[in-house]
Amino acid sequence: MGFAVCRFSQDAGCEKTGSQHWYVRLPDLTLNVPFLWKHYAEDHLIQPTSEERSVVLAADLSTVTGQFVQTRSIATPRELLVLYVERLGKNRYSHIVGSERDVEFISKLEQLLEKVQSVQTKKLYGMPGYR
Repeated sequence: MGFAVCRFSQDAGCEKTGSQHWYVRLPDLTLNVPFLWKHYAEDHLIQPTSEERSVVLAADLSTVTGQFVQTRSIATPRELLVLYVERLGKNRYSHIVGSERDVEFISKLEQLLEKVQSVQTKKLYGMPGYR
């Protein structure tokens, strides 16, 4: 699909980009997590939807598999897009911009991604692993 530009580029001048993503396979669902997920969660305080949050927090780490994908691809059956933020208009987005980080969600999603790709296996943009 090509390169993704941070959805806050027009409103906040953010210059982050990336096209990589992860498929996190759970027994009954695949999570599709974009490279910019942590940037959105920490730098723009994007809050997960109630479905994203409940699925991630309930995930059993012992059942997780998946893969790191170098370029964005098409959706797979029974897939939940996690923190794929869309700009809906001036200062309007598909996800809520909160007042603080959802530390519990961020921590659990990091644990899930660590099961898919070890932090030490890849370096992207000078940052170790998936960060």
